[in-house]
Amino acid sequence: MGDNLPTGTLTLLFSDIEGSTALLRRLGDRYGEALSIQRALLRACFAEYGGHEMGTEGDSFFVVFQSADAAVSCCVAAQRALAAQAWPEGVPVRVRMGLHSGEPTPHEDNYMGMDVHRAARIAATAHGGQVVLSEATLLLAASRLSAEVSIRDLGFHRLKDIEEPERIYQLVAAGLPERFPPLKSLGAPTRLPVPLTPLVGRDAALEQVHAALTRSGVRLVTLTGTGGVGKTRLALAAAAALDQAFPHGVFFVALAAVRDAGVMWKTIADGLDVVGDGPAADTVTGYLRDRRAMLVLDNLEQLDGAAGVVAGLLAAAPGLTVLATSRRPLHLHGEQELPVPPLEVPREGETEEVAAFGAARLFVQQAAMVRPGFALTPANSGDIAAICRRLDGLPLAIELAASRVRLLAPRALLARLRHGLDLAAADIGQPSRQQTLRNTIAWSYDLLAPDLAEAFRRAGVFAGGCDLDALAAIAITETGSDPLQLAAGLLDVSLITVTDGPDGEPRVGMLETIREYALDRGEQAGDLDDARRRHAQYYTGIAEQADEQLRGSGPAHLAALDRLEAEHANLRAALAWSLETAAADPGPADHERAATGLRLVQALAYFWYRHGYLIEGRRWLERAIELTAEEGGAPLAQLAHWLGVLLERQGELQASLSFLERSLAIWRDLGDQDQQARELNSLGITHHFLGDLDTARALLEDSAAISREIGSDFRLAAALTNLGQAESDAGNFDRATQVLQEALAVDRKHGDMLGVALDQQSLAGVSLRAGRAAQARDLISEMADYVARCGDPELLATTLEMAAATTADLGEGLRAARLAGAAEAVRQKPGIPVKQPELLERFLAPARAKIAPEEWADELAAGRALSQQQAAMLLVSLPPSHDTLR
Repeated sequence: MGDNLPTGTLTLLFSDIEGSTALLRRLGDRYGEALSIQRALLRACFAEYGGHEMGTEGDSFFVVFQSADAAVSCCVAAQRALAAQAWPEGVPVRVRMGLHSGEPTPHEDNYMGMDVHRAARIAATAHGGQVVLSEATLLLAASRLSAEVSIRDLGFHRLKDIEEPERIYQLVAAGLPERFPPLKSLGAPTRLPVPLTPLVGRDAALEQVHAALTRSGVRLVTLTGTGGVGKTRLALAAAAALDQAFPHGVFFVALAAVRDAGVMWKTIADGLDVVGDGPAADTVTGYLRDRRAMLVLDNLEQLDGAAGVVAGLLAAAPGLTVLATSRRPLHLHGEQELPVPPLEVPREGETEEVAAFGAARLFVQQAAMVRPGFALTPANSGDIAAICRRLDGLPLAIELAASRVRLLAPRALLARLRHGLDLAAADIGQPSRQQTLRNTIAWSYDLLAPDLAEAFRRAGVFAGGCDLDALAAIAITETGSDPLQLAAGLLDVSLITVTDGPDGEPRVGMLETIREYALDRGEQAGDLDDARRRHAQYYTGIAEQADEQLRGSGPAHLAALDRLEAEHANLRAALAWSLETAAADPGPADHERAATGLRLVQALAYFWYRHGYLIEGRRWLERAIELTAEEGGAPLAQLAHWLGVLLERQGELQASLSFLERSLAIWRDLGDQDQQARELNSLGITHHFLGDLDTARALLEDSAAISREIGSDFRLAAALTNLGQAESDAGNFDRATQVLQEALAVDRKHGDMLGVALDQQSLAGVSLRAGRAAQARDLISEMADYVARCGDPELLATTLEMAAATTADLGEGLRAARLAGAAEAVRQKPGIPVKQPELLERFLAPARAKIAPEEWADELAAGRALSQQQAAMLLVSLPPSHDTLR
């Protein structure tokens, strides 16, 4: 049937009804009538303009045109027909449409290829009644557009599963709606937070920053000034105005919580959403080297190594511009420092004169947000001017003060503000503006009831925010207090922020300056140690609960992973407090703190191991071992085990052996056979990767024997899986298959999905080596869904590599190259080396030899460019063999 399909350059149309589910609820039985009318109207247009209907599903269509201008005309006619139709119950049916032109590949009675996916993704960004099209379609149709049709450029947008941004346009035609909400894409390449309110009083400063950033030869501009003066807000406005000047994007990187250069490089890499092989510094500079982009690096003053990082960025990437915010300059050659002053404050004057000053306009804007209708009047303008002067025009101070207008008129507010300033006037050694900001925060703090004030002080220990349960556990000391009410009280005085967490529940946060103030007041009040203790114990409990869930599969596993990722900053803060602040002469409280830290390390070890946090986990494990080295026993054995396992994953096999052997010795002294079986298994794996198959076999057989003796199917299956892999590498395929089939039966019996996936992967390796690539492909297809969703980067990488080898052996060389590239990308971010590169090369080399080098390189690069999620989808989409295993 595919022989009759149009070929060459085609224009693809995807359409569907917006909100079809809601429409069904409203129309009930008459929905079918509306659907039939919609189909008839569209099909009439398709027929009139030469469209080939490829398929329909529910309310959607996929139609192909041999002419781009015919496709455009069809969409305009269809939208007009839909708009003119009298619909059942008077409820309009709105259809969204998307066009893209390319050369899709005919496949059976349809088309396949990236052009089809791109067209579908473009259509998915549209709203009902809107027609959007790609630049490819515009170029083909532009010269033939009718006079009543025009084009609106909607800019670049990122589309799901498509790496490069797409420039999207909207068709505008007489008689049809023109204005729609922003496209439902992943956004433009620019990644800037969108402020909730307009920038006020910064026109001159904004022009100054713009001029500096566009001046020839200037590549580093640093906005300096005291905390709360509005450096970040000004930087965001300047960056947003210049996004078109940087074709490879403008990226905002928040660094307030970062304290060292290594984490700064990692945070920049995360902000760019790039991964690489080796240090994050190499990944970032390699990515930016040939790009014209701008980085907005926010909050550098606490980073001693920030200047070195910025210098390294500018040296490695000649097309890069850096806009930094800091309370002090970086003192780098070529740096353009722009001090950000407070807003201009009004003197005595008429209402119109006061309204001309940015500080007064900011106060009125913020006050109106808490008291609708609030405005500058002759009655209050003098008081507002005095408030702005009292606050030295500092935006954060003004915003905090304006939030009290909900309760206090400006005159009453001014009276209380004067007392608050006097109370904090003795801050010796601090810049005057910082004193003013501290005084403003102190004034808001002093308005709190005692229970709210205590909760505010304690909430300063949270890093990266918290949910209401955590707030209740750590910040509330009175039984029965409602954390939601507490959060509302703190939000009322703008001492916290509240956003929606990933689960839709409220998440409480603090501006960094206010958090520092809360910690200072907590230390003064004697609350801080208890708050930190509660914080560490609470998040240790969270980690221990998640640890149990992570070892399972399904929704619980994924929920636990999401929770640990969301609370990573709090977990790090708890680790730092409990493990990094050792006392010279430790007492009972210090021992309790260290014990909490050791529990937390043990609870997070499996998370670090399974989800790629190898470097971070290694550092905390090394610190924990320092603290337990003298005491020894089971805690030391557990820590040594996990450090050995992480070292093995990083390819440091000899170092891994020493810790695993240390752990085994302790478990033997303690007579714990279960843990001995585990350690023998880990040692067997490591010797296997060292190439000592005889030792590996002996260790794994010992592990299996002990597991049988104590009746532990879990330990037995693990030992058998690894023994089967060793036998496979030794060429004993029959023995390997026998052992792995036993392991698979045990894992299936207990519903261990990870174990089943590892067994199937290992059996696929045996089949591949034995010349049964079709069997290997089927085994990989069976396990692909679990591997894609489990979040284990090494399991994903090794399965992709197995798929690449199998695909190569089946003669699909280009697919094999892309799979191999995807595996490399997955390994790069956590720094997991390939354990047996020669095995993969054995199967890839013959396939590569049959393909033009540039074609192989292109597919390999395409695979390397995939995200971990995209790489997982590549695995899932791998077609199975038609052969069977039986």
